[in-house]
Amino acid sequence: GGRRACGALRAPGGEPGGDRPGIEMPVRDVRGAGRAEVDGCGPRGRDRAQARGSQALPAEGRLARAEDTTVHMLLSAFRDPRCGQTVANAFLRARHPERIHVGIVQQNLPDKDNFDCIAVYCELMKAEGHAKCPYLERLEIVRVDASQSKGPIWARAIGAALVRPKHEFCMQVDAHVDFMEHYDAALMKMWALAENEYAVLSTYVGNVKQDLSKSGHVLIGHPYYEIPFICSTIVGGHGVVRNSQATGAYCLPRPHLSFTWAAGWSFAKCHFERNVPNDPFLEGMFDGEEFSRMLRLWTHGYDVYTPHRPVVFHDYTHGRPWQQGRESTWNGNPPGLPYAKRRYFSLVDKKGAEHVELGPYGLGSQRSIDQYIEFAGIDPRTSLFLNKDNCGKLKYVPFIEDPNKVKSVMPPYPVELPGALSKAHEEEVPSIDLKYVEYAHEMITIEKLQEPTISHKQQKIEFGEPPPKIWSELIEKVVKVPRRKEVEPSKQSPKEGSEWLEICLALALVMGVLYVGKELIKAYQSIKKD
Repeated sequence: GGRRACGALRAPGGEPGGDRPGIEMPVRDVRGAGRAEVDGCGPRGRDRAQARGSQALPAEGRLARAEDTTVHMLLSAFRDPRCGQTVANAFLRARHPERIHVGIVQQNLPDKDNFDCIAVYCELMKAEGHAKCPYLERLEIVRVDASQSKGPIWARAIGAALVRPKHEFCMQVDAHVDFMEHYDAALMKMWALAENEYAVLSTYVGNVKQDLSKSGHVLIGHPYYEIPFICSTIVGGHGVVRNSQATGAYCLPRPHLSFTWAAGWSFAKCHFERNVPNDPFLEGMFDGEEFSRMLRLWTHGYDVYTPHRPVVFHDYTHGRPWQQGRESTWNGNPPGLPYAKRRYFSLVDKKGAEHVELGPYGLGSQRSIDQYIEFAGIDPRTSLFLNKDNCGKLKYVPFIEDPNKVKSVMPPYPVELPGALSKAHEEEVPSIDLKYVEYAHEMITIEKLQEPTISHKQQKIEFGEPPPKIWSELIEKVVKVPRRKEVEPSKQSPKEGSEWLEICLALALVMGVLYVGKELIKAYQSIKKD
């Protein structure tokens, strides 16, 4: 309260059927250069920015409101006991932990890594007061010998085999993260704010050490609600496109259209995972992971939106004793790397590249590469960033929808699934060396005790609500609707007040007509008697 609305750079936006002003999109360099002189951004900042950066196909939104909607989390861990703490965080931080499902790809060396993601999770939950390890029926795991690992894309592709038809929302994160309190409800509301069935929320994540309190409250970016915003790309290893360092966007009233996707945090309807699965043949590639999937998802009709609030936080700490020899040892130039590069360059249509049949891991038919170049200012064929001044000024590109996409099924994994697939509740929890439980727990012991300068309650108020029309339509479709608090008159928006005024005027008109009718009948009866 009392903080002034953001002064901001104004960015044009667009929607199917014509352009219109976009949201106020302030962007600054991460080092602080270029920030507008402002005191903060509160509800008034959103009032001044009602127009959206893009408006696409209406979201089919029952799932964004129902308490029983499933959220399937995709984790791939490389010799990392923190996987168990991440799984624990997923349940402990959720508003409705009963709707969380987790699919884990664990890559360990059997003779050196005497820990297991699920076993570490169970020990941590025991320390939280659970006599019996909870939610095991919601955990699936593929255990892979780390000596056979072929890179992060390869591992994430295995995780796609754990996406089930019952899973409604899917979130991909790294195996060493923590979450804002009630992150599940926040992400669903954020997805609904995008008003796009094909919205994918994605950006770089915050630092668990300095950006999140032990209570799960967000400390970073106040009073401006800063969020990493990826505005450019560079040429990375093997000559492929990779995301550049993020700038900082602030005072976003809702998720904002982007031209990049980040592997460390991605949230969307699960039909995204089914239509644009990770390519298991991109072995040994790190650079190129994010851009190749961005190009694929965009040509399939999906749109990436930078979240307007931080929700996921990463443990960036390196050099702990137990980490020695365990980090980055997958990158051993696997035999499949030359073929992976050929696949990438065939995907992006590089001049002179060999054509490779990509199957379900190719481009979509809803949009073209040429349209992406115009949209993003990135030329995939040359890997060059064209330096277009379009950061925060993107215009939504419409397409002809394929209604079958939302009902799609996951394509079968193309080869024999590496490792052993297990359902946690059907197996005995493995025995482990308990020192790895302490190693895992270190991740959250570094979180701060302090509380944010803007209270968590106030942050929730300023988070924003989807437009009343679409939100009310979502509510009508909900099978199980949580009771909503009545809005106090003093807190009603001008739009809500005008709607009530119209209703009252209509009722007054009806009452007036009834009264006049009654008087006319009485007069007629009096004349008839005379």
